[in-house]
Amino acid sequence: MNKYKEFIKTMKREHLNNAAVIDVLNIYVNGHNFVKRLEDFNNKKGERREYNGVIYSDEYEKDDESYFGQNKVLFYSGDSDDDCDIVSYSELYQYLRAACKFYIEKNFEKKEIIEELLMKLKNTYAY
Repeated sequence: MNKYKEFIKTMKREHLNNAAVIDVLNIYVNGHNFVKRLEDFNNKKGERREYNGVIYSDEYEKDDESYFGQNKVLFYSGDSDDDCDIVSYSELYQYLRAACKFYIEKNFEKKEIIEELLMKLKNTYAY
């Protein structure tokens, strides 16, 4: 099984089913800069590309037409309006925790730094 399919299967086992969130995190976990992406999440900075990315609700004012709620994160993966998911901060932490667990299984030499970042993420999102 390839690593991308394995990641999807792992997320489903954790009962995490938002497809756009899984797609974006899959790119991050199986890419080359997962530690950097975790640091970005900790700083509430989202990477945006043409067909995938992360947008924080904090980027909008409550009266903006595009506002999608307080303490929420929008993930998009694809080019249609249906290719996105919005999760709360606490939901995001559950996805990040599962992604970190998967990453550590594949990159045990980075376990310490990933666990340290995960603790920071817990303080940022898990409430």
